[in-house]
Amino acid sequence: MKVKYNKIGVNYNRTRKADPYLTKQLITHLRPIKAGRYLDIGCGTGNYTNALFKKGFQLLGIDPSQKMLEQAKVKNPLIDWRFGSAESTGLPNDYVDGIIGTLTIHH
Repeated sequence: MKVKYNKIGVNYNRTRKADPYLTKQLITHLRPIKAGRYLDIGCGTGNYTNALFKKGFQLLGIDPSQKMLEQAKVKNPLIDWRFGSAESTGLPNDYVDGIIGTLTIHH
């Protein structure tokens, strides 16, 4: 699979970060529990994955771009970052309690 973000993802993190208001809205409306495990599909460089992790939630980030994942791993090595896609996560059934996909639907 040719991944656009392997090319444009090199400088992606210079101009993007998690919006604190949107992070709060995700928590308010999705109501994750601290004991749960959540998957961020198309996590990119992990801006929202990391923001939710910092709020005390356990997250796993999956992205089809190795370049984006490299940046995510530098940002927070405590998060489980994995190569994959929404169509093929490689995760067993019932592995996560919920899924988010911030800023991915337009792809």
